[in-house]
Amino acid sequence: MRKRIIYNTLSLFMLMFIMLVPESCSVSSGQHFLTAEQTGGVLKDILRRGKLVALTDDNPFNYFEYKGEYRGFQYELLKKYANSLGVELEVVVETDYHKALQYLQQRRVDIVAMELPPLTDRRYAVEQTTPLYETRQVLVQRKPVNWRKMRDMKKVDAAMVTDLKQLSGKTITLSALTRKQYYLSDIQNATNHNFEVITNSRRNGSKLIESVATGETSYTLAFESMAGAYSMIYKDLDVRTVAGPETGIAWAVRKGSVNLRESVNLWLTDSKTKRDIAHLYSRYYENPRFIHLALGMPVRNKSISDYDEVVKQMSTTIGWDWRLLSALIYKESKFRTDVKSRVGAFGLMQLMPSTARRFGAHEGSSAHEQIAAGVRLIKYLDNMFKAKIPDPAERKKFVLAAYNIGQAHVMDAISLAEKLGKNPQVWENNVEYCLLAKSQPEHYNDPVVKHGKVSGRETQRFVAEVFEKYDHYKTLAID
Repeated sequence: MRKRIIYNTLSLFMLMFIMLVPESCSVSSGQHFLTAEQTGGVLKDILRRGKLVALTDDNPFNYFEYKGEYRGFQYELLKKYANSLGVELEVVVETDYHKALQYLQQRRVDIVAMELPPLTDRRYAVEQTTPLYETRQVLVQRKPVNWRKMRDMKKVDAAMVTDLKQLSGKTITLSALTRKQYYLSDIQNATNHNFEVITNSRRNGSKLIESVATGETSYTLAFESMAGAYSMIYKDLDVRTVAGPETGIAWAVRKGSVNLRESVNLWLTDSKTKRDIAHLYSRYYENPRFIHLALGMPVRNKSISDYDEVVKQMSTTIGWDWRLLSALIYKESKFRTDVKSRVGAFGLMQLMPSTARRFGAHEGSSAHEQIAAGVRLIKYLDNMFKAKIPDPAERKKFVLAAYNIGQAHVMDAISLAEKLGKNPQVWENNVEYCLLAKSQPEHYNDPVVKHGKVSGRETQRFVAEVFEKYDHYKTLAID
């Protein structure tokens, strides 16, 4: 009898446990019960579908279109990460911060890339990556109307808020579309809660900065990165008053996306990615020309060199943008016809004497003849890679690499990429990686490598720096 009672009690307990377990172990509310393999399925989904779906906002520095080409800090960084995975990138734009995180939870997007400081709101089951960069929040205000006539900057400062305590009795306007993660508590403590906050549902953070610049709004708060960029264009803005501590800006993934988050973190901490982030940050937040482009403002057309007309004429024969050819010439010689390298390469295109003769030039050739010979070499290399690299845009990187180090070593790297399971038709992180690998015995001794050991570091930098200069020339000289 006693055994039956114990048995019935245990049976009842087990029944109750079975009824309760499914709820507590569901994917939505019990991620911590799942293994890394189970919760890392997002990355596998991305690789399987061949596409990364990322969400960003309409911050003009994050994502914009210029002459049919997408640009922006977050866009270009996302594109580089997608390329590292070997997948396409699809971008979803959502202004409202809350909707953005809802899209992430609803599995409509894989990742959110916008100005996200550390998330503390438990309503959203999301996790953040390693920070991309550090920034802080600042007060955006307008300088006095006659500030340019004031010889003493102390008088300018006296007319503005330079300390949070001075916000007492004033009104700050924030966007209702963005996350209210401003350190208002600091301002509240400094002013004894004696200030007013107005939220605007029609304007995002960037539009509010513009409204301060035009005098429609008195004060707003913004991250120093974006505020500083605006202040380079709108000289009447002041963004020196700090309103919050330094914080990291990171991407967000769904809670439990273990493999995706780990993949992003490893990529973000790679030294090359760190250089890319620093370069993109400098481009979009510190370069006035790119800031003009992001804000949709005209950029004054300028020439690049004394050889612009020749370069334009010659570039048509190879189907290159003349500014890319200019970037190559700048990298080789800084547009000097008399420069000679320690190994004997000479002139604008830095051709070796034997190569120059093969393509119709010599050390006494005119600038026109030197450029023509360099273009013939480019055309030769392009034709050689055409069958292996069908994408014309991607092929330009291979041509530049071969121009620098020789086609033999690049062909070796392509063969090595095929053997190592890398994409032999993609330069960055694929054939580029294999060219660098040719400095290691286990790779330069591989039977598929026909031309021996070489250090590819210089070539890696060469290709990247030519394209960086090309990006600069596209804003300097409008086609």
